[in-house]
Amino acid sequence: MPIFRGRKPPKKRSFGGRPGKPGRGGGPGRPGRPGRPGKFGKAAGKRGKRRAPKRKKKIVKKAPAPSLDTTGMESLYLKELIEAEQMVVVVLNTGERIRGFVRYYDSDVFSLGPADGGPKMFLRKESVRYLYEEPDEEQEEVEEVEEMEEQEQLQLQS
Repeated sequence: MPIFRGRKPPKKRSFGGRPGKPGRGGGPGRPGRPGRPGKFGKAAGKRGKRRAPKRKKKIVKKAPAPSLDTTGMESLYLKELIEAEQMVVVVLNTGERIRGFVRYYDSDVFSLGPADGGPKMFLRKESVRYLYEEPDEEQEEVEEVEEMEEQEQLQLQS
């Protein structure tokens, strides 16, 4: 089958007329249709080439980026913080920092038990800028020892 680039092939005309209707014209001049010249008549030069109408481009919609609600990663992280009883630092939109343990979470709110033993606070997620895990003292000591060992090795090498 031939490939046509943007053009449709011209319709084939039979010499005997339309298919199934023999002898009704179809040649140049087409008898029976006055006022309309055939393929090679006077008006053929005026028409020129026929162009196919421009095709509209199809708009491809991209899938929206997954939100925190659909992935479930936020709730998984908060659940891990509750189970591990990990100390966190919450930074509010005002810049205030609160230290404590996550006790409860919801789609809009989470509860924080302050480290100083005060009453639990319910914080709206929209008022929280970010939160991070506060490193344990043991982890800090291990990190300091590792840094000191690295510095000693660098001094020995140079």
